[in-house]
Amino acid sequence: MILLEVITKVLLFLIVCAAVYQGFAVFCVWDFLRGKRNPDRLQHAVPISIIKPLKGWDAGLEANLESFCTQDYPAFEILLGFTDPEDEAIPRLHDSAAAHGRCREIISTNKYGANNKVSNLQGLVEAAAHPLLAISDSDMRVDRFYLRDIVNEYYHEKKPGLVTCLYKVSAPETTGAALESLTTALDFIPSVLVARRLEGVTFGLGATLLLSRKALEDSGGLAAIANYLADDYQIGNRLWKKGHTVTLSRVVIENIVGPMSIADYFRHQVRWARTYRASRPHGYVGYGITYLFPFTLMFACLEGPTAFALSLLGLSCCLRLALAVLLYAKEIHSKKWLKWLVLLPIKDLAGFGIWVWSFMSNKIVWKTMTCVVRKDGTIMTVE
Repeated sequence: MILLEVITKVLLFLIVCAAVYQGFAVFCVWDFLRGKRNPDRLQHAVPISIIKPLKGWDAGLEANLESFCTQDYPAFEILLGFTDPEDEAIPRLHDSAAAHGRCREIISTNKYGANNKVSNLQGLVEAAAHPLLAISDSDMRVDRFYLRDIVNEYYHEKKPGLVTCLYKVSAPETTGAALESLTTALDFIPSVLVARRLEGVTFGLGATLLLSRKALEDSGGLAAIANYLADDYQIGNRLWKKGHTVTLSRVVIENIVGPMSIADYFRHQVRWARTYRASRPHGYVGYGITYLFPFTLMFACLEGPTAFALSLLGLSCCLRLALAVLLYAKEIHSKKWLKWLVLLPIKDLAGFGIWVWSFMSNKIVWKTMTCVVRKDGTIMTVE
């Protein structure tokens, strides 16, 4: 009985903490999304090299690249980077690249560390013709004013270091993609915006990293992070430590995940969780208090269907749905997304399970590689 009372009191404490966090997250999301994208005309038409590290063929890749090729911006180039001369995407993209005179294919075979993406980026940066770089993952799709808006935000700062972007999955097609979409919208975006409110933006996100070549060199360059898994985090964090401003853009990019399976979803989330744990260990431990629905469900199971327990469960559902409705109304705008909200309780339970499971091992699967993530965030490939 004593043990049960202790567990009940601990759960109540966690529920209070989680409810405060969820309420604060709703405020942070509302505060961020009420701001409009910068409608001003382009103030600094600086030539830009768009950097696209690629590996293999992903769903929607050609359309993703097309969205970057058709930017309403006067001077830019697009570099498509590969580390394997036999990559299957090269011949499939060749005609598309030729159709846009702005595109160049770069093959980099030099290996600088365990993170092959960083080796790819190094070759692309060396080949870039312009001093301002816009690095973006291959699964991102943008509107035609993307470059204009992030460049305006970049030069708005007195000491610009980096502009980075949130992302969303607006129209998932499969259950796995829907779980990914809900996790992105209702866990990832709020966590970034809460961190922004409490400590500022001290990291980068792979959806967009807009920075100068000089700033990248001042932060230690890509060679210094060639063994780190979270290269985007490292770039932003090192610039921030150098005193540069890291700006979270009001532009929210579309992430094209394709027909993701449930197994793919769990693999991706475990990789992300262990990456987060290695990059921000204290923050990741604290992130465990955010799982309001699992805590209230466990409390209801222990207490039974009392009015108090059911009220707490109802409160947790209301806070989560409030966040979902806010994001739908302000940013997602897709009715297809709404039908997947029935999965939200399952997603929240799965998220808590992944958080617990992430402490059980340091091993991750990243595309075709299996790696071990060390405590300092560096990785070591394993057979």
